[in-house]
Amino acid sequence: MQEQLPLRPADFAKTRDGFIAFLKQPAGTPIEQVIPQNVLDAMAAAARRGRSRRVFLNLVMAGAASAALGGVVISLAMNQMFGGVVVMLAGGAAFIWAHNRSRVRNELEIDQLLTEPNKTLHRNLRALEEFRNLIGNGDIPCEERLPDGTIKLLSKKLRQAFLADHGALLILSRDQAVWECIPQRPIPMSPLWVKVGNRVATTELSARAIMDNPDNELFDKRVEWLLSVANQSSRSATSFRADVCVMADLRRLKLEGKGLEECKALLAKEGYGVTRVAHMNAGIYVPFEKFLATLPLHDFP
Repeated sequence: MQEQLPLRPADFAKTRDGFIAFLKQPAGTPIEQVIPQNVLDAMAAAARRGRSRRVFLNLVMAGAASAALGGVVISLAMNQMFGGVVVMLAGGAAFIWAHNRSRVRNELEIDQLLTEPNKTLHRNLRALEEFRNLIGNGDIPCEERLPDGTIKLLSKKLRQAFLADHGALLILSRDQAVWECIPQRPIPMSPLWVKVGNRVATTELSARAIMDNPDNELFDKRVEWLLSVANQSSRSATSFRADVCVMADLRRLKLEGKGLEECKALLAKEGYGVTRVAHMNAGIYVPFEKFLATLPLHDFP
């Protein structure tokens, strides 16, 4: 049976556990079940390469600045104007090149992390980006728990580490040596806890994501919950309940081996519009998602 999350809106949780809650996964779900170990390893390796790259570029900039200064000295003190100017220009060009390269992001993009098509993993990686952005912008409170027992909310300056290259590792990894690869300074170096509240990844707030969940018992529980909380008499609530019924029928018919066109025809006989059925099947029906976002999602199964 699907385990319910013990988190209440007022609870703080470790960043990794908070991400699990953000995805509405069962409590105690290993992070490797959400984002596979090979992807986690690729992200950590990219962070280490990024640190080595920054060290190299910093050395180039230091050497280039020294060369440019040496060119000035050669020109003025040694009366070798042509040679000095050449050295100064070469040093300046090298400095500008290294400086520009240091500003280029070197974090792996989602498409680079996916070695083969995987809708669920793609959705989880998109949710990870959303989660880190919400923390970085202060929309999800994050606190640092220092070794002496002190608890303090992250300042705006410290939160910027979540938005920097490789900042996702603050959520995914417990290896502080990897955290040190994040270019933003300063970075928090003590355990981080987040208050997810009723936040849910928008990637989970679509008909497609709900229908794709392989747990039949959880799906039935979610349908029952959605119908029970959308019990208002408003037009939008009535439409939402119809959307939920379409979603449930679509899943049932698909499990019976029916194709989309056959599903449309069968549901049309029950009075549902084919456009609504098509949108729900695609999982991009905006009215459904807008109404869903207004519900008390901290109770969403």
